[in-house]
Amino acid sequence: MLIVVINVIIVYMTNLNAVTDKALHYLPIPICWFDKNLNFLGTNKKFLQLFLLSENQIIGEHISKYFDSYNFMSFMGNFVKDTELSAEYQHSILIERKLVHFKFSLQQITNPDRIILLSAEDITPLIEKNQEIFSLKEKALQSSRMAILGEMTSGIAHEINSPVAVIISHADQIKLRLKRKEHLTDENLDTLRRIERIIKTSYRIEKIVRSIKMISRDGAHDPFQNTLISDLINESIELCSEKLKNNKINLIIDEIEPGLFLDCRPAQISQILLNLIGNSNDAIAQSDEKWIRIQVKDAGDCVRFSLIDSGKGIPAEIATSITESFFTTKEVGSGTGLGLSISKKIVDSHFGQLYIDKDCPNTKFIFDIPKGLSAVI
Repeated sequence: MLIVVINVIIVYMTNLNAVTDKALHYLPIPICWFDKNLNFLGTNKKFLQLFLLSENQIIGEHISKYFDSYNFMSFMGNFVKDTELSAEYQHSILIERKLVHFKFSLQQITNPDRIILLSAEDITPLIEKNQEIFSLKEKALQSSRMAILGEMTSGIAHEINSPVAVIISHADQIKLRLKRKEHLTDENLDTLRRIERIIKTSYRIEKIVRSIKMISRDGAHDPFQNTLISDLINESIELCSEKLKNNKINLIIDEIEPGLFLDCRPAQISQILLNLIGNSNDAIAQSDEKWIRIQVKDAGDCVRFSLIDSGKGIPAEIATSITESFFTTKEVGSGTGLGLSISKKIVDSHFGQLYIDKDCPNTKFIFDIPKGLSAVI
């Protein structure tokens, strides 16, 4: 259909006069035309409406004033230089805080001067559908991986916990025997300290194994559980604390109200925290000032989780797109663009909200989870 319309436009433009100019103005697809220097010569009503422009604004102006993407302008420049009469290019533009995907079709016309015709087709539904299909495939693959990983983790956890329990038991017995002595030599005291270290490290191993078991399973179908927030935070931190230490990032956890509980799927809330901490770690790893702060507060009808890092905030031009599937600012191969998208879906499944605090001088993500969900789910 679009090809037919373009062919009609070409016929009109090769015979351009007041009548055909008016006909072009009311065509159902957005079109505009330029001279060989890429200055606007004309546009139709649909084009002006779509890009929120007026004819007086753009006639005589260079296209780069309104389409300033380097890649798009490079494509336009190359098209002008080439001998090709037609070309197509896909490009995304932020319109009213929404990312719109277009397929631009270009056609060179001689009338008698060289004119370049550009038509824009909104392919956002197609792109979003393809992304949705890919996202569903990724989710199915992830669920399959998580199921396998969950089974493996349970087996590994049993194999680790059994010997660790034996170590703790024997260490406790040695500790008791030493403490029964009336007089402890310096050597006895040194041994006692070493035994305490063995017991402490063994309990840490148990704690890490518990955390791995919790996060390595798909919690999407878990029932909502009344969960102690401090335990949830501590178990989540166990899985990333060493990585943060290695990157010399200071992790600060503000005091959490004792006895603060939340109805949630604990594995999923941990996944959100780990996604946000992982993003912060990547964002500030090369900074001079490196810290991450976690705050959890009772906000009345919800529990508010805040994660702040030493970054300088999220640029306004990407803030609205950052939770979309496959959107990433990381280098190719360094990120999938799914972390924040998955986190938002988890928050949505808890009937909550995930958002950026734009007033914070640093980078601050907040997610609110309503209370009392187990009573209504």
